[in-house]
Amino acid sequence: MTVEVPEITSVHRNSTVRFETPAKGDGFGFQVEIRCDWCAEGRLDEQTLGRAVDGYQAVMPQRLTERVRDIARRYEPFRAEEAERAVNDHLREGECFENGLVSCRTVARLQPAPEVLEQQRKAALELQDIEHRYAKSALQVRLLSEVAEKWRAFLAGGLAGVRHNDDALTWLTPWAVLLAEQPDKAATEVGEMFRQRQNQVDGFVKLLEKQSKAYQAQDLFEFVATNEHQLGHAMRLFGLPLPGELDSGREPAEPLPRARSTRD
Repeated sequence: MTVEVPEITSVHRNSTVRFETPAKGDGFGFQVEIRCDWCAEGRLDEQTLGRAVDGYQAVMPQRLTERVRDIARRYEPFRAEEAERAVNDHLREGECFENGLVSCRTVARLQPAPEVLEQQRKAALELQDIEHRYAKSALQVRLLSEVAEKWRAFLAGGLAGVRHNDDALTWLTPWAVLLAEQPDKAATEVGEMFRQRQNQVDGFVKLLEKQSKAYQAQDLFEFVATNEHQLGHAMRLFGLPLPGELDSGREPAEPLPRARSTRD
């Protein structure tokens, strides 16, 4: 006698379980939504398999609530992302009933309480505003630097007979920045720039005169030779040509020779 073996039949269903579970401190909770993917498979008819799914589906909300509660309350109410990750790690293996006849795989989504979510939105907007301000500031600095460098090169072109070293051009930077921000003032500001520079040079000359009086025991040549390094640095700061540097294509002048003593 031949016994007919029923073919394997499967039933698939989807359901969603929603509940609220407390977060750490019990002051607020998480809004939990869990998607359940059910599968019943065996050598039974679809009606029998469907009833098996119905039975376990009815008790699943209570089962999930208990499992999620222990995990979620370890996290602060504003740590929904971390809590969600921990819950899904805990539920990853799914549920299995009647030796595999019915199985259920779950994916959880956690949201903060409405009050907490509202505060997070405000904080996110504030953070976004701060980031935008810093990004805008960084962009302004970059663009201003590029434009100011062009102005500095333009202004340096008007310093005839001056070697374009860093010392000689440093004083141009504040004016270059000003003109980068207000290019329409170029006609007036450039004239003012050179007037101020002339006043600085005049002050430098007066300072040299005062210092030279302190060296009355030495002649002028000895004074210059003794202070050659300091004088050269000061003149480079003012953009003044040193002896031998009037031609920008020539190498820097040789140091001044020391005076030979004529004393016995």
